[in-house]
Amino acid sequence: MKKYLVTLSLVLGSLISPIYAEDSKSLYLSIGGGINSINEIEGDLDGTGGVSFDTDSPFQYSLAIGKEFNYWRLEFNYSASTVSSDSITVTPQGQNPVTANITPDSEADIKSYMLYGYKDFPSDTKFSTYLGAGLGFSTFEIAAANPIVGGANVPIPAIDEQLFTFGLKGGVEYEVAKSTSLFAEVAYLNYAEFSVDTSVVGDAAAAGAGGGAGLGDGGDAAAAAAAAAESDFDSNNSFVVSTGLRFRF
Repeated sequence: MKKYLVTLSLVLGSLISPIYAEDSKSLYLSIGGGINSINEIEGDLDGTGGVSFDTDSPFQYSLAIGKEFNYWRLEFNYSASTVSSDSITVTPQGQNPVTANITPDSEADIKSYMLYGYKDFPSDTKFSTYLGAGLGFSTFEIAAANPIVGGANVPIPAIDEQLFTFGLKGGVEYEVAKSTSLFAEVAYLNYAEFSVDTSVVGDAAAAGAGGGAGLGDGGDAAAAAAAAAESDFDSNNSFVVSTGLRFRF
């Protein structure tokens, strides 16, 4: 985490320092917001089977600072959203999937720290378009949960991970004033797969295993989950449609 922050701080400093040497309006700030449509959060609890959390489409906001180089731009972008899940589907090995509600909803806090490069395509009007690609990392946090699915406890470990992330963007920009533009864009983000140590939830799983009747041998499934050393979660994708303002100075 510290390594990521130091690297991004150095890059950000290289973007800001030219303000003292240039009089042109080549630096800009952006603020925006929109809808983040993220895929279901899927993984495998060793000893239990596959799990899948449904997801909503939450609001996502973003802040950015960038530097323009003729028709190219370099930008540091921060974005954040909270994804809620109100149901979970468990698929034990060799059995049919079982779905249950989660009360209260499980929430995943996702924050992304990205460095983007853009190519601008100006026109003879106040409209212009752009394409971009970026790399960075995202923090992914979910509180531990112990939902009952089909009569069996399914301990879900707390998740606090930093995930490699890459993104693609395309957008259109409209000049509303000499130094202010309105933009609308579509972004694609990919979050890397990750693994979580589940041994810390062993005691809770064992406590809930007795008498479990669902999911086939529900008690056995929960006990197996307690002994699991690691849970694997798949990479995930999201599409973000947003709009905002860009201020040049």
